[in-house]
Amino acid sequence: MKERLSGKNIAQSAAVFCLMCVLLAAAYVYQEQNAYPQTPPRDTDGYYLLSTKEDFRWFVSRDRDPYTNVRLANDLILNDTQGWENWADTPPENSYGAIPSYHGHFDGNGHALEGYYTAYGNWLAFLFSVLEEDARVTDLTIRNSLFQTTYEDCVYESESGNTDVVTASALCYANHGVIENCEVQAKVTGAWDAGGIVGINCGQMTGCKFTGTVEAGWDHHTEAPEYTSTQSALFAGGICRSNQGIIRNCVNEGTVTMESISETFYVHDFAAGGISGRQSEDGRIEDSRNVGDVTGIELAGGIVGANWGSIYKCRNSGNVHIGQMERDYVESLVSAGICASNGGIVDTCVNTGAVTISQKYLSYLPPIYGIACNTVNPDKGTIENSFYLEEKALQAYPQRGVRKLKEAELAEFSAYFSGEKRLERTDFIDFSGFVPYDPETDDDPDYIRLGFGPPEDVVYEVAPGDNLWNIAERYYGDGRYYGNLLWKNPALEEGILLPGMKLTVPHRDLAAVRRYDEEGLGFAYCRLPSGESCPTRYVLSKPIDWYYGNMRFAANAGLDTLWPKTPDAAESEDIRIFYRVDANPEGDFFAGRWPEVQERIRKSAAAYWGDSADTFEFDRYTLDNGESLYCYSFVVYRKDEKLVCQTAYRLCENMLVEFIGVQPLQPRERIGQSHDVMLRVPYMAAFADTSVKIEEAQYDPDTFMGREDWDFPQIHNPFAIALAYDRDAECSPYMLFTGAQ
Repeated sequence: MKERLSGKNIAQSAAVFCLMCVLLAAAYVYQEQNAYPQTPPRDTDGYYLLSTKEDFRWFVSRDRDPYTNVRLANDLILNDTQGWENWADTPPENSYGAIPSYHGHFDGNGHALEGYYTAYGNWLAFLFSVLEEDARVTDLTIRNSLFQTTYEDCVYESESGNTDVVTASALCYANHGVIENCEVQAKVTGAWDAGGIVGINCGQMTGCKFTGTVEAGWDHHTEAPEYTSTQSALFAGGICRSNQGIIRNCVNEGTVTMESISETFYVHDFAAGGISGRQSEDGRIEDSRNVGDVTGIELAGGIVGANWGSIYKCRNSGNVHIGQMERDYVESLVSAGICASNGGIVDTCVNTGAVTISQKYLSYLPPIYGIACNTVNPDKGTIENSFYLEEKALQAYPQRGVRKLKEAELAEFSAYFSGEKRLERTDFIDFSGFVPYDPETDDDPDYIRLGFGPPEDVVYEVAPGDNLWNIAERYYGDGRYYGNLLWKNPALEEGILLPGMKLTVPHRDLAAVRRYDEEGLGFAYCRLPSGESCPTRYVLSKPIDWYYGNMRFAANAGLDTLWPKTPDAAESEDIRIFYRVDANPEGDFFAGRWPEVQERIRKSAAAYWGDSADTFEFDRYTLDNGESLYCYSFVVYRKDEKLVCQTAYRLCENMLVEFIGVQPLQPRERIGQSHDVMLRVPYMAAFADTSVKIEEAQYDPDTFMGREDWDFPQIHNPFAIALAYDRDAECSPYMLFTGAQ
């Protein structure tokens, strides 16, 4: 999502906007025609002391030097503030013109401006248009003031020719200088973008606080002019709309709400953050907090909506929520405790706020993140030493660098929050394949229990001709599991197996453990073959550094494809995993006949590969919901290589899930259980969500290749796929944005 979210060039837009401000300032006329206030006195530092409304009117006047240093002598009540929230409809008595460009020092001296209202209707909705590099604003409070933009009064054309609307903010549109110890208690309402204190921060903001409301995207009804084009993204933040400077030790206590503007203006991304809506590569936010609620329609983060810079030692305790809009297209939705779309660095951050999504098209694993969602294309962000309360954010996938905590554990990890201690890479270990089940993980959603072998322990009497291999084959589906018999029957260690002996054949509980750094994919059809719309749902998961899309060769019809994005994303960059999620009117057509199914599969292998297919291994697991997970692997030999293939099926009444994995090996490369494709395929099938009811089949099985010499027409023939597989066949990725709904 990197520059897809960046929209127009901020610097160019700021330059255009500043020029317009200067032109407007040249035409400035006071409400009191030809009545110029007197110059206020100076203090011993040479600062002009502002102690009355008339002094403040002098400061914002057109003949005042932009390098003037001023200091508040007391609180300035600029208007009667009764009903100030409604000034858009009933303006107050006094209005003031915004300052186009300022180079001096505005020293609030611990005092407040109360009841500020701009002079030009809604055109200049802030106190300063631009704070230049040598400008400083310190120790100032702005309270009980309204800052608002409307499309009618604030629309302009950017240098690129796009339609844009001035950002609403309280203190300034663009800051290139220093803002220290300033507090804003106000209502900031933007027809499009909005920032609580600053629109675009390119300088430094330290020790600032916003309390009030920030509302963006509230212009729902304006009709777009014909042939217009707009900026590609809108942003809103409690401290600023966009940050490309430094924000340090700032706090947002206000609510931030991003709504959708009129649909006649096409904007494909909306991002809201408690501190900043967007942060560029040069931006840095550190030691800052958000306690206000953040609500958006696509991307919402407790600290930042979309980030490519650095977020360090920040905390969020506010609620973060996404409310999905009605759309005719797939969009990206992410709700996160710290940052919704992260292409930068999030380090030593903590989220204790609730993170939620309400969706029109509900996925079974909603895109909720306790800390941040790392951007998956074209750049992947990083997270280090960060923590969130698991009770507040139901994150589906574990992430490296992120630890979920129970509330009772917060004190135990306080040293990590300060950076005194850090999570190391050794704290995040991926399990390979299936592992023994630990009953203590019963309530842990990162674990799925898989029953293996007989439903419960069985006492078996040895018959003449028995051996450990064929007993294991009878109960576990494969003789290589005879070790289970040795484990439960110590007497067999002596190597004696006699007819009449009674053996305990144990039931085994294994577990599939959720891997780190994954995301959802799968049943994402926007339209059914009938033409009816279909809710987008995630039923599968994949590593974030893998693509999903299609690999085009004849035998692949009806199957989508997973493959690594980079050579280090998997054991082999030539791994391909083919998958299908579809309707299944026949239910589990393997039920009760798994031994027979195995023989038919071997027969089909011989028909397609002769003696060049071998090393078969078959497994069947039972999930807690009673479904079976059927798996088998084999090796086929081609002229210059061999292919390790792994298949896995879930065949339930709601849906059919099939996976076929292919991994090319060098002719002399050793074959073992540890091959990546043999571990990933059963794992992916085990975590598939089969609770979704698919009403209409997506593919016609009559079109699948390899129906000859294959006894299961409902699913693909993996031997035909292996025969036709071409590692050089074209791969085309589908949507690459995390959280697409």
